Amino acid sequence: MKNGHVRRQDMVDDPFAGRRVVAFDLETTGLDIRKDRIVQYALIGSDADGSTITVEALVNPQQRIPSDASAIHGITDSDVRSAGTFIEHAERLNEILDGAIVIGHNIERYDWRLLTTEYTRVGRLPPKPTVMIDTLRLAKRLRIPGRHDLGTLCRAADITLNNAHNAAADAGATLML
Repeated sequence: MKNGHVRRQDMVDDPFAGRRVVAFDLETTGLDIRKDRIVQYALIGSDADGSTITVEALVNPQQRIPSDASAIHGITDSDVRSAGTFIEHAERLNEILDGAIVIGHNIERYDWRLLTTEYTRVGRLPPKPTVMIDTLRLAKRLRIPGRHDLGTLCRAADITLNNAHNAAADAGATLML
């Protein structure tokens, strides 16, 4: 504001400036939040200083990956055999997600609940984001017509989603969405 007048740049400031903002996605052994496990996670975004955050990792779920899950995300038991277990990834995830603005597609009903269950399973408190933005919930609240799956919403917004059901590809597309 200058001389009592609002300048245009004061009205369009980036609400995320100076904040850690990350899109988050999981690939898992299945859809049951209580029993299924993480096999891959990705965090794509930027830190408070503007530096890029790109983290993608496989996780050994310590259980067999069902063939129907592997058919969706392409991750097999042999892919995760030498990957660290969740406890080996917990601190890294906590460092990035705690206090961040976290964006995800169906994050409130699925990804975050499954992540929280994994933390509970290893006896640790989950990270606490400042805000979670769920693009599925937004699409429904905005009454965007048609299906609300990530691929359909990305096509409608002219966002390329190659390699869907890979955590990094989905997280990157969600951030763009």
